[in-house]
Amino acid sequence: MFLFSCSVTKNQKKGTVQPQNFYFKTEFTTAKSVIILPFEIDGISKNFLFDTGADFSLIQRDATTGKTENFDGASSRKMKLGTEYVKSMMIGDIEFRNTFAGNGNLEGLKEQIPNFGGLIGQPIISKANWLIDYPNKTLQISSKNLVDNTFQTLQIKREHGAPYTIITINGIEQKVIIDFGSSSEFNLPKESKFAQQLLEQYDFDDNERDRYTLGGIQTIKEKVGIVPLIKLGNMEFKNVNTTINISRQPRIGIGFFKDCEIYIDNLDNSYKIKK
Repeated sequence: MFLFSCSVTKNQKKGTVQPQNFYFKTEFTTAKSVIILPFEIDGISKNFLFDTGADFSLIQRDATTGKTENFDGASSRKMKLGTEYVKSMMIGDIEFRNTFAGNGNLEGLKEQIPNFGGLIGQPIISKANWLIDYPNKTLQISSKNLVDNTFQTLQIKREHGAPYTIITINGIEQKVIIDFGSSSEFNLPKESKFAQQLLEQYDFDDNERDRYTLGGIQTIKEKVGIVPLIKLGNMEFKNVNTTINISRQPRIGIGFFKDCEIYIDNLDNSYKIKK
């Protein structure tokens, strides 16, 4: 969800995890299909959105603290936020210490999620392995490998720490960010050439809705339709709900993987999928 003016990867790497070897399993809930996890921040339990598309974690605070910087959202909206090193973020008995985050009053988001604490981004996600069983709403976190060779490894390229991959539609390849902070299945910016091609090939309807994003609630107009087949590696995803609207970049959101187990493997810097 966020870009930042300073060195992204340098700040993402800061912080540590305790203990050195760890494992925890928990159930999770969702909001508009986005994963919500219970984290303790400095000893206080809060609900956090799990967002692979976020360059940094983001902490809900009534007022900004620390040095302020401009952050960009997925919808290309900007917001001035504070920055900090969070002393302690804990899930189960796993503690992420001194990780970098933005902070501010996240109006529009905080009203949608009870006891809202913010977003979990790459400074925390990149420090563990995460096995998400989305159909059964369970999550396992570990310092060690959690899957076998029945999972298919996706080709991943990281840009500023965020994961990108390639999907194929009708033989045409499209680079997309894997953005679990988005409830979309497949989303394209309305200005993109690929979006125009899909509008010519398939039936799309007009839609208007509220989108909860950085900077508050945004009413958007969009095109909505169904793409019959999208290939991701050797896997086929059929009848994918597709939206075309104001967006910073093409993305596949958590909705794309609603029937899957997803493994974020930070031991070998890959994503693995099992349907």
